[in-house]
Amino acid sequence: MQVHTVRDLGSAVREARAKRGLTQVELARRAGVSREWLVRLEQGHPRLEAQLVLDTLEAAGVSLTTEETDSSRQDETEAAWDQVFSNLAERSPADEEPGPGRFSDG
Repeated sequence: MQVHTVRDLGSAVREARAKRGLTQVELARRAGVSREWLVRLEQGHPRLEAQLVLDTLEAAGVSLTTEETDSSRQDETEAAWDQVFSNLAERSPADEEPGPGRFSDG
């Protein structure tokens, strides 16, 4: 399962707990947290202590693996925006053609 949000992480813990036949009380005891804290994790609460989250993942039998995302796509996007902004910076108001609401000096 790919985890992109805290809610996804909570779902992974809940699924692992259910798969192992553990109650919230049992998993909380194994992880050294309260049942209420575990409920908040399973619901995707955004502000939980990272070490307790990791301890709970271990107690639930869930491993956490990290990998780098493809940064080349992000680099291409950033380069495109840089080009747009550099083009805007190079233009001056004098470069623009007079249009409706604009006056010519000549």
